[in-house]
Amino acid sequence: MSFASLRLRLLLLAALLVAAAVVLAGIALLLLFGTHLERRVGADLEANLNRAVALIIPEAEAPTLRANLADPRYALPLSGLYWEIEDLASGAVLRSPSLVDAALDAEETDEGLIEIEGPGGQVLVAVSRLVRFPVEESERAYRVTVAEDRSVIDRSIIAFGGEMSIALLLLALVLTCAGTLQVYLGLRPLETVRARVERVRLGEAERLEGAFPDEIVPLVREVNDLLEARDKSIDFARARAADLAHGLKTPLAVLAATANRAREAGDEDTARFLEELCEEMDERIDYQLRLARLRLRPESHVMTASLKAAVLRIALVLKKTHAGELIDWELQLGPDVAVNLDQQDLIELVGVVLENACQWAESRVRIGAMMLDGFVELSIEDDGVGLTREQMERIGERGQRLDETRRGTGLGMAIAKEIVALNRGAMTLERSQLGGLAVRLRLPVSPGPGGDAAAG
Repeated sequence: MSFASLRLRLLLLAALLVAAAVVLAGIALLLLFGTHLERRVGADLEANLNRAVALIIPEAEAPTLRANLADPRYALPLSGLYWEIEDLASGAVLRSPSLVDAALDAEETDEGLIEIEGPGGQVLVAVSRLVRFPVEESERAYRVTVAEDRSVIDRSIIAFGGEMSIALLLLALVLTCAGTLQVYLGLRPLETVRARVERVRLGEAERLEGAFPDEIVPLVREVNDLLEARDKSIDFARARAADLAHGLKTPLAVLAATANRAREAGDEDTARFLEELCEEMDERIDYQLRLARLRLRPESHVMTASLKAAVLRIALVLKKTHAGELIDWELQLGPDVAVNLDQQDLIELVGVVLENACQWAESRVRIGAMMLDGFVELSIEDDGVGLTREQMERIGERGQRLDETRRGTGLGMAIAKEIVALNRGAMTLERSQLGGLAVRLRLPVSPGPGGDAAAG
């Protein structure tokens, strides 16, 4: 699958969007979880600070609590939970047993959590508040600080991030699978169009037929219009060529009548000249009409025609002619093979070459076929006089007659060359083992049904 593939592009885009969405969602969730955790920790510290303030005995000389805070971690050394109460007047300090000999250096603030340095290099989050108690005619002021180890929050965030990553990866996998399915289902109508175009290419249908999504209907309509316009253009060109040919038939008939009158008047030379001219013009008109009937098609347009059926059909017709009755026909075709040619073009091609062999053979014509790397080679040999190398190079040129003593214009082999060239085949001429000419037609095998059959 190349990068030009629409499916690949959509899949890559879907994977990229899923990955971006998962990453952004992960970052957002981590930030939200961290913020929520800090708020909860802040709320717990505020609650513990309020309990500590409620337990202060302001009448005591030094900071004193009526009872210890309920959380037992305040009594464990370096447990991560600490409190400290400082008498601002005397400087006396009361600390939780968890601080051991350390102190909390915090400034009171009403802005929520602050970060301070704790025992053993710990980073603490803390809340600190200045509280005042009225005592007789004066007041006592205390700075109360409650702190918790920051690493507890960080470890919780890391643990949440790990578990969340697994969940997000599974979510990304599910979304990617869903995106793949969506791309497959979304492009399925295009695959249907491709299959219908393939049927047209193989000659199994003339138009794209069936139900298509609204977004594909304009494309299908344009393709069908293009196919219809192509067919009309070909039909129009063929019709104009036929009209032109039929329009020339009347002048040719007049020339033929003039030749008859000249012969009746005793002018044999003029009559013969006019008859040869009429014959040549008639052959050329027939040549152009036969070319107009050939199917011009792209390489991707596959067709199927039975080679054996075409050869047998033409050979049977020629056997019934006067020249064909005197010839021994040897057919070595083997199993049938389908070639990538239009049926009528194949009959035209085989007919031209077999007719040429029948015309020049003395008593024998041999026809054989064999497979060669995706092509079938049809060989047609005769035991006639044959051709020189120079003549072989000239045969098939329009209007080239290699024997002026026989009828014809030399256009038959030119038509054969045209048909072979239009269908991406090859035609070669060589000396036959029978003594005459060997014509070898290399024709492409059809990939359709019957194309895999091997010719012997």
